Amino acid sequence: MASTIIDEGVSVSIVSSIAWEALGLPSLLLEMRNLTGFDKGTSRLLGILPNVPITLRRKTVHMNVMVVQGPLDYNLLLGRDYIYSMGAIIFSLFRVMCFLHEGRVVKLVE
Repeated sequence: MASTIIDEGVSVSIVSSIAWEALGLPSLLLEMRNLTGFDKGTSRLLGILPNVPITLRRKTVHMNVMVVQGPLDYNLLLGRDYIYSMGAIIFSLFRVMCFLHEGRVVKLVE
């Protein structure tokens, strides 16, 4: 998906409602809470898109992604839940992400 960001400071992964619509409006799981940003602003949560396959460098993980109302600066924001699912290690200073896949260490550099 174009315009994807990986952010280790974000606790959950989210997708914009516009990107969800572009996916054909797949069924969502009901979720009643709103999300609060670091600036204390809230985002209306439409639901949870379950079991989404996310592939990076041929490694696929399946995870739940929250769908938020309205446009965002990105289509998909992958947070700590994604990093944990990938078994990745982030080196923020050097802007590097490493994870194991098929017995090898995969290194992504921005």
